[in-house]
Amino acid sequence: MTEIMTVHGPITPDQLGVTDYHEHLYVEPPSWLHSRDPDFALDSVEKSAEELKTFAAAGGRTLCELTAVDFGRNVGKIKAIADLVPEVNVIMTAGYNRPHYMGRWAHSVSEADMIRDTVRDCLVGIDGTEIKAGIIKCGTEYNNFNDIAQKLVRVAAAAHKETDRPVITHTTAGTMGYEQSGLLIEKGVPAHRIALSHMDRNLDLPDHKRIAALGVYLGYDSFGKSKYGPESRRIAALREMIDSGHGERLLIGNDLGRPSYWRAYGGGPGLDYVLTDFRKRLLAEGFTEAELTMLLVDNPRRFFAGEL
Repeated sequence: MTEIMTVHGPITPDQLGVTDYHEHLYVEPPSWLHSRDPDFALDSVEKSAEELKTFAAAGGRTLCELTAVDFGRNVGKIKAIADLVPEVNVIMTAGYNRPHYMGRWAHSVSEADMIRDTVRDCLVGIDGTEIKAGIIKCGTEYNNFNDIAQKLVRVAAAAHKETDRPVITHTTAGTMGYEQSGLLIEKGVPAHRIALSHMDRNLDLPDHKRIAALGVYLGYDSFGKSKYGPESRRIAALREMIDSGHGERLLIGNDLGRPSYWRAYGGGPGLDYVLTDFRKRLLAEGFTEAELTMLLVDNPRRFFAGEL
């Protein structure tokens, strides 16, 4: 059976349970980004652990920590949080977030060196530790699939071929997902090992359906964030995607990468939102327990297990 690498070592797909496919637990943003927007700094092990405990209490069993090296990954702090909440499997990421955060680094580091470092994070350990990444990340900018973005996608594809780790991408405002998928597949990543984040930021369902038809997973993770439009639109999108036969290609999460989203830091809706308030609303609007199990348990299990 396929092994899935977590902060505490490998687990099997049946141990994943209820899974948040895209999250952040601890972020040390680049200084230039922090000066512009301090709300990116998730910088308290204690508060993050307190928040993670609410996720566990609501039934959450696995959380994918998607903070890449260019956005402020700190393996020691994430391990400390995971140690305080051992009932949750925490999966860390290798690879890179997006060109915007990398700046000149994206141009100056060779593609070969990026591949080497990404593979090392997966097979040897992150930042000199023995903690290995279970996910490879890459990302693109808003409506732009330029040379640097394609470089990051190629790096992820090459690293996947050496490690067999699944690829979870960043799409800026839900754009360029089809283009990302096409290049990853062209470079040898099977469609069912690819998941595109933030696709509910751009609820163009014909586009979502053509991506799902490729066999690629679409991640919806804007729940509880009214600044991205009303919850009713995201719920309607889930309903249509399921009813049109694409439900098995959906992953859901929170993507709460700001302290203002976390109750332990004084914000909201909180890391347990999808498993509590949002879950109750879906049931009230006619979703079935079987459909919720598909979204929260079965789909992430198949994605990480590499099942078709």
